[in-house]
Amino acid sequence: MKKVICFANQKGGVGKTTATVNLAASLGAMGKKVLVVDFDPQGSASLSFGMPDNGSLLLKALETCSPLPVLETPYEGVDLVPSGRNLVAARFQFSLAMAQDFLNICLEQTPGDWEWVLIDCPPSLDVISLAALWAARHVIVPLEGSYLSLNGLEQMAKTVSDLKQQGAKLEIEGILPSRIHPRRRIYWEIMLRLEQDFPNKVAPVIRENVALTEAPGKGKPIHLFARSSNGARDFQEVCSWLVNHFEKKNQPVLPWETAAMNNPPAPEFNLIGASSN
Repeated sequence: MKKVICFANQKGGVGKTTATVNLAASLGAMGKKVLVVDFDPQGSASLSFGMPDNGSLLLKALETCSPLPVLETPYEGVDLVPSGRNLVAARFQFSLAMAQDFLNICLEQTPGDWEWVLIDCPPSLDVISLAALWAARHVIVPLEGSYLSLNGLEQMAKTVSDLKQQGAKLEIEGILPSRIHPRRRIYWEIMLRLEQDFPNKVAPVIRENVALTEAPGKGKPIHLFARSSNGARDFQEVCSWLVNHFEKKNQPVLPWETAAMNNPPAPEFNLIGASSN
């Protein structure tokens, strides 16, 4: 059964694209079939795979409710729906009321036997991000080790709660601490708060690592660019955590899959508010 996961955080610079690209590549290396949907007009995921695009084919598919433009990447098991600057037009062509449908319909029209669909979102809450959230069943929230990131997480949890009240079958499935310095005291304070608010949903951390910032420039995922780096080891650990996490779950199907079933709403989270200095 497909697992459709949205990597989202309204705060920028927290590692959404890095997580999407490297987890997709790690899953592919494990023999999984993965589709990455670059749903950010910046096209960073496409660039990270060495496949820059202007987003015009993706925009056309959304406008006509057609199959998404899927390309095969050079990396085992991973396909890509590329994006670029032309996707910005979607913000003006689609109303918020249409966000429930237009990506969902395109996914339904897109043939493929992927086990995992990973959607990289822009760092904003607009019709593009909302469409991605409506199309997904699960959310992974990357965040950096700072109190401001906790505020962004709280906003994301509120957005998910609001969408669930409107009928979305959506749940925050994991929190991914990124760009972490484990020796800093703030790291331990933030990890404690995350474990309290999201028990069993905090992934292994991604440490700050130079190789992770260099790999996109070479169009390669970290496990191929710098196999022995901390970044490669960290993402391998996160990938194993993610697979094991979903193996423990009884997954409901998506609206655009062949069968449908009613699923009770997931419990709400009670986030502890971020403290200020």
